[in-house]
Amino acid sequence: MNMDQNKLTAIHLLESTIGVVELEVLENEYQELPLEDGTVNSSHKIIFQLTEEEPDISTIGVLFSLALMSFTYAAPRGYSFNDFIPDEEYNLGYFLEGLRFENRRLSHEADYVSGRCVKTDISYEPGGKVTLSTRNRGRGGDRWLIHLQGKKHIQAV
Repeated sequence: MNMDQNKLTAIHLLESTIGVVELEVLENEYQELPLEDGTVNSSHKIIFQLTEEEPDISTIGVLFSLALMSFTYAAPRGYSFNDFIPDEEYNLGYFLEGLRFENRRLSHEADYVSGRCVKTDISYEPGGKVTLSTRNRGRGGDRWLIHLQGKKHIQAV
C-alpha cells in the first residue's frame, strides 16, 4: 500500500465513523495517584456501548479513530523527547502494530508511538461494548468520545 492509499484508507475509516456511531457511556472511572515527588499519575477507564443496529460493522473504524485521537493529543514525556517527531502523522502502520485479537476481542494497545506518551488501550467486544483505558492522560478520553460522536468540544473562556 503506497502513502496515498494509506491516507485514503485512514480518511475513509474516519468518515465512516466520526459522527456516525451512536453510543451510551456505561461506566466512567477516573483516578489520580499523587506521588512522593509531587507529580500525579492518573488512570481513566471508560466503558461504552455502541447503540447501533449492527455495531460490529464499526469495529475497525472505532478502534482506529480512538487510536488516532490518542496519538494526536499525546505529547513526549521524559526520554521520549529523543524520538519525538513534531509533525508526524498517525498512520495505518502504527495502528496495525498495536492491533491484537484475543478471547473474541479486538484490541489496540499503544504505549509510546513516535516519541509520544500515548498510554492507551482500547478493547472491542462482539456486540459493540468498548473499553477505553488510559494512563497519565488526564480525562482526555472524555473529549475523544465527544469527537467520536461528531460533537464539538467547547470550553468556557
